[in-house]
Order: sequence, then C-alpha cells, then structure tokens
Amino acid sequence: MARWHTSSAGLWTCLAFSVVVLILTGGSDAAVVSTTHGDVRGSEFLTSSVVENAVFDRVFTFKGIPYAAPPVGDLRWRPPRDPESWTGVRDVTEFGSICVQSPGAQPPPPYPIHREFAPRTNSTSEDCLSLNVYTPNVSVTANLPVMVWVHGGGMVAGTSSQYPAEIPTSLNNVVMVTINYRLGTLGFLPTRDDDAPGNFGLLDVMKALQWVQANIRNFGGDPDRVTIFGQSGGGWAVSLLVMSPMATGLFHRAISQSGVAGVAITKKGDLTQTETLARGLNCSTDSYDDLMSCLRGKPGEAVSVGTPATAVIGGGFLPESPWDLMYKSRINRVDYLLGTNNDELAYVDDDGLLRPEFQFQLTALILPRISSQYLGGMVNMILQPVIDQYVDPANASDPIYLRDQFVQLGTDAIFAAPTVLMAQAASVKGNDRVYQYEFQRASSVFPGRPSYIKADHSDELFYTFGTPFLLDDTGASWRYSFTQEERDLSLDMMAYWVNFATNGDPNDSSGAARVRNLVTWPRFMTSSQSYLKLDVTSSTDVRLRESNVKFWNEEVPKLLGKEIATGSGEKSTWSFLLVAFSAVVSLLQ
Repeated sequence: MARWHTSSAGLWTCLAFSVVVLILTGGSDAAVVSTTHGDVRGSEFLTSSVVENAVFDRVFTFKGIPYAAPPVGDLRWRPPRDPESWTGVRDVTEFGSICVQSPGAQPPPPYPIHREFAPRTNSTSEDCLSLNVYTPNVSVTANLPVMVWVHGGGMVAGTSSQYPAEIPTSLNNVVMVTINYRLGTLGFLPTRDDDAPGNFGLLDVMKALQWVQANIRNFGGDPDRVTIFGQSGGGWAVSLLVMSPMATGLFHRAISQSGVAGVAITKKGDLTQTETLARGLNCSTDSYDDLMSCLRGKPGEAVSVGTPATAVIGGGFLPESPWDLMYKSRINRVDYLLGTNNDELAYVDDDGLLRPEFQFQLTALILPRISSQYLGGMVNMILQPVIDQYVDPANASDPIYLRDQFVQLGTDAIFAAPTVLMAQAASVKGNDRVYQYEFQRASSVFPGRPSYIKADHSDELFYTFGTPFLLDDTGASWRYSFTQEERDLSLDMMAYWVNFATNGDPNDSSGAARVRNLVTWPRFMTSSQSYLKLDVTSSTDVRLRESNVKFWNEEVPKLLGKEIATGSGEKSTWSFLLVAFSAVVSLLQ
C-alpha cells in the first residue's frame, strides 16, 4: 500500500523543532527587562553541556510574553488588541499555551529524530498570543539584528515552542523571537466586518511585530534591522506580509523557506465557509449578527475542527490575490531570501504509482491546492494539461516513472514555482538584494530513506536551527550522527541567514560572531535568475526548473482565467513594461 512520507493534510508543514532536554537556570539572578506593559524576568540557557561550538556560554530566554489580549469572547475574530499591563516583575520562564487547532493536525513524526522536536508545553488555549525572546545580550546598546520566526503548520497547526531558537542564538550574533498566532478557523474565518474581514492570524503576526518594534531594543535587538522568517505555512505568512500594504515598515527583510503564498483565497464578503461552519454547529444563518454571536459562543475546539486556512482578499490586508500581487509586483520593497528543497513532496513507495493512483493523488491532493488560489478555479480546468506536461505517454504505465514525476510535480507546483514568481516580483520591484536557494542535502540521519529522495520538506530546518551541534546527555558526544560535512553545512546556512538579517547580504559577514569561508551567493535578478544549491559542497546555477516553473506560473494561471503573456511570445503591455523596468534597474546596478 502506498504511504506518504510527507503528510497530505499538512505536507509536513507542521514539522518543527524543539529540544526536549534543556539545561536552564532561573530565579533571582536571571535578567529583568522592561517592556511597554510591564517588567519581565526570564531564564538563562547554559550552552556548555548542550551545544558544541557555541559562541556564547549562556543565552537569556524570555518565554510566553503576551503581545496581545486573549482573543476570546467578543474578541474572537477581531483584530488583536493590546494586552493588559501588569505591576511588579512577571515571571516568563514557561512557554505560553499552544493556539487551539484541529485534533490530529500534526501527524506523527516519520523518523525518531523528529521526536526531539515536540512542543515544549501541553497547554492548549485560545489565550495563546504570546512570544518568546532569545538573546545573548540584554544591553540596550547591543543593537543586534533581530530575526522573528513564524512557525509552520499550514497556518492550521504548530506552535512557537517547537523551535529551539536557543541553539542558533548561542552560535550567532542575533536576537531571535518566536511567536504564536491564531490558526485555522479561529485565525482565518471570513467575516463581514470592514476593519478585519478575515486574516486574523496574519494580523496577530503584525501585532507581534509592533511589539518587537516597541520593545526589542531592551532585549539587545535593533528595531531597524528586523527580519521575519518562516518555513512552509510560516513561509506563506511571511510572503503575505511582504505583499500587504498594512505591514509596511514593520520589518526590513524577509526569508521564506519552502512556502510562498500557498493559502486558499476567499473574496471579501463571501461568507460561504462561515455559513457552512454555522450550519454544522446549529447556528442560524438568517442574521449575520446572530450567526457571529452564536459562533462566538461555541467552544474553540468545536469551531476549529477540520477547516483549512483561507486568506481573504479585496480588503486592506490583501488588496488582490497573492498571484496578482506577485505577477504585478505590487509588494513591499524589502530584502528577500527565499527557497525550496528539491524533493518537497516525497512519495515513499518503492513499488511506485499505478496510473489510477497517480491521477487520484493528483486530483485529490495537488490540483485542489493550486486551483483554490484562484477565484473560480476548478481542478478539471488544468488536469489534462498537467498530465501532458509531466507524463510521457511512452512511460505512462511505468510505476517508478510515475512516482518520480509525481514527486517532481508536487515540488514544482506547490513550492518551486511560486517561490520563483515571488523572487521575480521582489527583483522587478527594484530591489537588488534578492537571493534564492534550493536545499539539496540527503541527510545522513534518515536511515532507510529511499535513495531517490534527497531533501524532503522541512529537512533544512535541522540545519538552520543548528540541530547537528546538540550533545547527548553526557555532554561529551554528539546527540545525532550528522557527518562533519553536514555540521559545516549547518554553520554555513546559519551564517548565510544571520549575515542576511544583519546586512541584507548573505555573503557579508560584517558583525558575525564567527566568519565562515562561504561560497559566494549570487543575487537573483530577472535576467539571470541565479540561485544557490545548498549542500555539503554548495554551488550556483540559474533558472531553477525553468520549463516546469514557467508552466505553473504562466500556463496554469492562463487556464484559470488570468491575463498574462500571449501564446505567440509577445508580452502584454504590462509585462513589457516590467521587463523594460527590470532592464533599467540592472543597468543602474
């Protein structure tokens, strides 16, 4: 029987990382820091027996700081509001609650190593809008770059406590912040309210960024060098904030890992999803006010079951669909680093896929995710063209061939193509600091993984969060059997990421805690479309998956009703202007 290596529901977007055994010291000696709502006292993470090669012998941690009022009662499906202030010193040594999410939203881990990365709290609540700060220096004059992590999980699952930001903070000159935000129905239900017709989880992220701007200097951070970064569903969220005029000025750089604009869309004022939910919970749909009052009175667990995240377009947050905003380059001008893994949708079955299985998986899993990002999009509009693009009739009965094509198809459609489109949009915007990557390492810590899979969805997180440097309980040996080359790759990737957050250039190590001899990462420009292939021996290339990316970014949108370049090769007036503008920008560099 066929089995998924990456979950079809969340595509392992919910995969995230935290260290189970941390050596912490707390109490009166821990640092006290002032915030706009009151003073907080955190803990110290001592690195010597936990993280090898750490630059700092301790990291100050502040967990579960509320950045917004509990979104409960009448505040459910409202924009986030300020939290209540407190007197005295608040203890922030424990993580805040996990935001309510559908049961089973996070599937079981496929390998034992993933058990290392479970949430560090079992508490689940709607009162969950908190963040965590990790810093090597609490001086207000430290002025370290700030990296704000938006967790993955398809915006329906996950939590901030899964990610061990202590590790990269101990290895680099950086302040890290991880945040919770409302998920699923509680975070994305469409409403008829003009101030916020949906997108509440994304408004939460903006509220957290406002907290960062107001407070991070007291934790050693520079509010003028804030980078938002996230993976999978968190990468979606990052890209949507880059597109939103409401988020202008809240951050200066962005990193999207394995996810750009992958969320379904709903037009402002369309309450189909809301009314369906209401009827399922025996709420009347005759009156909008009565409908919302009834839904606000239901338990959070009841309203969150089995509903995907939906971005509302046509309001202040997203004026148009993500595809339109990318294609028209109507995005905020920020430095952008973004990329994908080379086997994001790894289908594990040594026997391959029979043709009926291939077509069923295609119509049930892949194409609905694509068509839902276009208003009125239907799977049957693109089914045959997709098959024609990927399936050679001469090999259409070969199960191994179909398996391999399915892996490539899913990776191209859901991950690579939108990432390239976003890179093009950022570059055309006139920004010369855009960097694209493809992570390609087939990690040695996955015994039994088929040889045809290199880097699966979420594999790069081990490296960007420094997992290869964890020590075992004795403090004398490695916890996991990464090779030395893989540990070097982890140091390289953390250096690229922090260099980018520090200087807008992953190659510029100014201000770094340790300098790495890095392969030069070329800028992405619309003319060359250069990118970096991240592996133990990294190298550069151009035009990632060019033919298939062009198919998903041009032919598929056209089939779903978008006006783009003509089939004869002539550009529309708008496309011609974009190319001309890009050429002028390139000449001025």
